[in-house]
Amino acid sequence: MENIMSLANSTIMWVFALLIIAVAVLQSVVLYRMARKYVNQTGVLTNEEIKVCMRSGGIVAVGPAVSVFVVALSMISMLGAPFTLMRVGMIGSASTELTAASIGAEAAGVTLGVDTLTGAAFTASLWCCAVMSAGYLIFVPFVTRGIGKALNKVIVPEEGKKRSVLSWLISSLLPFVIFLALSYIQAKKSLPHTISLIFAAILMLGINIAAEKSGKKWLRQWAMAFSVLGGIVIGALSNALL
Repeated sequence: MENIMSLANSTIMWVFALLIIAVAVLQSVVLYRMARKYVNQTGVLTNEEIKVCMRSGGIVAVGPAVSVFVVALSMISMLGAPFTLMRVGMIGSASTELTAASIGAEAAGVTLGVDTLTGAAFTASLWCCAVMSAGYLIFVPFVTRGIGKALNKVIVPEEGKKRSVLSWLISSLLPFVIFLALSYIQAKKSLPHTISLIFAAILMLGINIAAEKSGKKWLRQWAMAFSVLGGIVIGALSNALL
């Protein structure tokens, strides 16, 4: 175990991890420049709206980042810091990566966090995470190619015409149904999950109402971050009490 963890935290692992993170950062920069170019050409957003979107996105990321950080801590103790940085920094879901790593380790006859980590288990975990994330690289280009143009034809009405029922269903009702389905999947896991979801929903609604009445725009921008953090805290408290 000690030799494997020495390898897992070695300089060469840090080099590979930082190279992968550098690629992710480069992709972010390229996509941001493409988005800015599109906005400048079409004028769909003003500079002030762009600032609000960037600020809101950064704030909203606070809540999920906390939960990822907590899971990543346990992942570091089992698989090393470079491995965790490499995987979480690229995909962003510590729980998904930990599940994939566990499957790989179990295929090599090791249960993460219980058994002594072997070289074969560490390698299998790396490969399992890589194969899992490769699905994104294959799925996204084939499935999303041309979908944006097709949706614009359906959602955006022609000049002088009203929005169709199909346009309303796709742009308004469908996201609500998807969110409701995802919420139900999480809520049915346990009573603390349900309490956490309900509290977060009520808190977000209350913050938005307060922002509307007070005219404080920053409250609306922080609404999701506050609700996510509140849901995490209440979920943890209810789990401890129940």
